[in-house]
Amino acid sequence: MKRSLIAAALAASLIAAPAFAASDTFDMAISYDRDAAATPEGAKAQYKVIHEQVEDRCEAEHANLKLGQTFATTICTARTMDKAIKSIDSPQLTQVHAAK
Repeated sequence: MKRSLIAAALAASLIAAPAFAASDTFDMAISYDRDAAATPEGAKAQYKVIHEQVEDRCEAEHANLKLGQTFATTICTARTMDKAIKSIDSPQLTQVHAAK
């Protein structure tokens, strides 16, 4: 029992290591319609636009990973969305992000 748990923990750490070691500090320009984001429905639509841009960039940042690429992209997207929404500082977008 201990061996299988240790093996599972080791495997998980090997997969997760690239995600945490990879740099998630990069600059990117995000295009969105600030006026459209002022309404609840517009904010939802603009959130999708922003999320797609961030996800595409994170996929590109981790494209060279063979193992753990999906995990690394997911972590990168979540962290970058947190930073982007905070940086944009739109109450409507912040509300949409908090609901996710």
